[in-house]
Amino acid sequence: MSKEGKNKGILREPEEGFLEKVINWYNKQEKLINVIFVSVVVVVLALLFYFMYWAPKRQAKAEMAIYKAEQYFAADSVQLALNGDGTCEGLLDVIKEYPCTKTADRARFMVGSCYIKDGKLDDAISMLKKCSTRSKLISVQALGLIGDAYWEKNNLESAAKYYKKAYKKNPNDLLTPMYLLRYAMVSEAQGNWDKAIKAYETIQKEYTQSFEALDVEKRIEYAKTRL
Repeated sequence: MSKEGKNKGILREPEEGFLEKVINWYNKQEKLINVIFVSVVVVVLALLFYFMYWAPKRQAKAEMAIYKAEQYFAADSVQLALNGDGTCEGLLDVIKEYPCTKTADRARFMVGSCYIKDGKLDDAISMLKKCSTRSKLISVQALGLIGDAYWEKNNLESAAKYYKKAYKKNPNDLLTPMYLLRYAMVSEAQGNWDKAIKAYETIQKEYTQSFEALDVEKRIEYAKTRL
């Protein structure tokens, strides 16, 4: 008998289809898949609860808590702004009670500013580096204040570094020329006259209407004589 004849007499089981393979795999992994599915659902629900209910509610409470402290900060009452008046909370209380809110970031900026006025330069630098606000102006000012603190500490290298970050971040007509000027002045103190000239010339060309541009031509001439 030929091989073909022999093969015709043998019954073969039909091959397992793709759908059947999937069903069999699911049956074997059912417990694991159900655990993963439930975990994903729980995480999604938790995120929805956080972003749609809990976070907005905390944000609203933080705004109420910081109201009086901001008034004290605007009035330059450093200690009352920081610690409150016994009835209303201070900036430090807001940061402690509402750490993950936008309000707390704003409070960190104000606390850093208060610490500089109070001569606590290292505390100011530490606090301002934690400030991660989305506000374009405050984020620039925070970098500039770190530069101020380092300048007061006579750390000219770090001061120049942060002034440079400040004038490069979110350029605007109000703050950018101010930090360009401070960067140039620190560069002068370091003896980096070429960097100072470049910063002065940027003010002269790009921020002609700014207060810093009023005597910038004289500053350029002087820096060139020293270069």
